[in-house]
Amino acid sequence: MTKHWPFMSIVFISGSVCAESTCADIHGRQSYLPLSIKNGTICFVQEPVLDPKARAPIGADAISLYYIYNGNVPVKAEGRGLLYEDTPGEIVDAFSSSVGRDHQEKIFVIHSMEIRESLVEPNSSGKFYSVSVFDAMENALQRDEHASNWFGADYSWLSDGQRVTYKFPYQSRNDVRQAIDSPFASLMSREQPIPVRLKSKSYLFEGPNVKDKTRKYLVGGDRAIVDKVTAGWCQVHYSGGAKPLEMWLMCSALDIDAQEKKID
Repeated sequence: MTKHWPFMSIVFISGSVCAESTCADIHGRQSYLPLSIKNGTICFVQEPVLDPKARAPIGADAISLYYIYNGNVPVKAEGRGLLYEDTPGEIVDAFSSSVGRDHQEKIFVIHSMEIRESLVEPNSSGKFYSVSVFDAMENALQRDEHASNWFGADYSWLSDGQRVTYKFPYQSRNDVRQAIDSPFASLMSREQPIPVRLKSKSYLFEGPNVKDKTRKYLVGGDRAIVDKVTAGWCQVHYSGGAKPLEMWLMCSALDIDAQEKKID
């Protein structure tokens, strides 16, 4: 009997070497179900946030993404991670989708977190949403900062004390998918001015925030150019007045100017 033991040991050792990595191999609590994509698996792991210089825990946790490329060793995603505050928050949804003319696979992560009472914005939901976009580049996962900034982050809703004045427009998978097909989606990947026309009278804002409202406005039919989008806000360049304006308004107030697009 004993002469068979070495053979059995070799089998066990070989088996352990050939075993593929899984999300369970990563130290930390799994915050969301693993996501299978074309060439591997993405894991969502809650772990301590480290000081970038001292590499020591700062006393807060965040959710990190790890990529297992074809069963290889898990590799942490490159770039800025998901938002965190007193808590790491939670992932509302995570999925992959083909984007653009080249049908590139991108990973979308909808995240939310409760803001602590001492910091929460008055007349808000107290819940902060964001959408992060990642690319699977060979054996690494990399955050797409440009696309992530296009989706942006904000409270799920804000009000003036009487009515809701703003809603973060990407709170579900369906919202994100519709955004991918929106007229402004091209600005996720490249800076290309988009001609627009105002649907109706709309007030302008100094920045992409309801607090930055001004007394200036554009009226229905006014033409402008959009070259930047974030969290449902569009930065417009308007040259039809006495002085050119570069300000913000909600993208929902705009239509693509088909006539100008044909001229271009």
